Amino acid sequence: MSHRRRQRQQQQFGGRQGSPCASSSAAASSGGSPFEEQPPIDTTYVRLDRVGEPAEGMDPKVAEALRRVQAAMSDAEASMQRLHTLPSARLPTAWDRLLGVLRPAVQFAALAAACAAIHSLGAAVRLLGSLGVGLGVAWYGLRRSSLSPSGAAAAALVGGATLGASFRAGLLLLTFFFTSSKITQAGCCLGEELKDVDEDHKKGGQRDWRQVSCLYLLCSAFIASAAAAAGGAAASLTRLLTGLHAAFLGYYACCCGDTWSSELGQLSPEQPRLITTLRPVQKGTNGGVTLLGLAASVAGGLAMGLTFWLSTLASPAGSGLAGPAARQWQLVALGVAAGLVGSLIDSMLGATIQFTGYNVRTKKLTGRPGPDVSPIGGLAVLDNNAVNLVSACATAALTAAAALALFR
Repeated sequence: MSHRRRQRQQQQFGGRQGSPCASSSAAASSGGSPFEEQPPIDTTYVRLDRVGEPAEGMDPKVAEALRRVQAAMSDAEASMQRLHTLPSARLPTAWDRLLGVLRPAVQFAALAAACAAIHSLGAAVRLLGSLGVGLGVAWYGLRRSSLSPSGAAAAALVGGATLGASFRAGLLLLTFFFTSSKITQAGCCLGEELKDVDEDHKKGGQRDWRQVSCLYLLCSAFIASAAAAAGGAAASLTRLLTGLHAAFLGYYACCCGDTWSSELGQLSPEQPRLITTLRPVQKGTNGGVTLLGLAASVAGGLAMGLTFWLSTLASPAGSGLAGPAARQWQLVALGVAAGLVGSLIDSMLGATIQFTGYNVRTKKLTGRPGPDVSPIGGLAVLDNNAVNLVSACATAALTAAAALALFR
């Protein structure tokens, strides 16, 4: 640039404070020209020439960091290519759904065959095998959170004793336990928040030793008495045996019907109605019933009656389809009736002599009176475990009477 042109620019911008030319003049007065060429900036690209080989002159730490980034990206690309092969990344097919239904049925059939084998190989094998099955069931319930540690210990003892006393009784107990556990887990998956309205609600329906004892202990006494009566030959003992087995069926049909009704009934879209007055009540109120819950109790009784009849046919001591057991299809009807009647008895007791209140502090239903509890209905006479025990015993007695009248 010529000297004269530089002077014109200084005259034009020289009076403006803070202008670039002003600063340039200051720089010129200090002995340096603002238009001198500055030293070139190093614009070398940071790159890798080939995989794992740094460019010349690159900082080793930068090169190592780039290697790690490139390795991570390669692993991510490989994982994305394999993603479609993962079971969780694809929708279930009809075959997967069919396997999901058949797998538990096949497993239970294998367990039933093992129980039949145990009962056909002598007293010692029956004792050890029954204890082993009881321990296996307890471990299964503990692992699936269906049983607490104390409940698992009680289930192992009661289950082993029941299976050791009778093949039919043991198979009925196993059917009740596994089906009820599956329905409880399914109900929790479909609507856990709908069930979390009670202070005593446990996620997964976990049972402790008290609940296990109320459900199973008395039945073990029934079947032990039946096993003792089976050793006699008198006609009166045969009648007693019929009554005890029918009581066992009625007891478990009531328990199964009530469990299925409680677990599935709360999923019903309709509002429950109190069985005594038919007025609408909040879900979880003792004595409240729904059509879905009543249908579930019938289904539970049907499952127990069908299992008891089929186990009679498959019993090592029976004669299969050619024997008199094949004509005892009335056992299925008894199971259905016991499931429905037992659930109604349980609801009637819950509405009258079992307390239900609303805790204003926890915002949940409770079965215990207290200063923060507003009563809803029922007298504080029996708790939930006692109601279950009384209703199951009453159903067992009614079923035994009906069986003695049917099978003369």
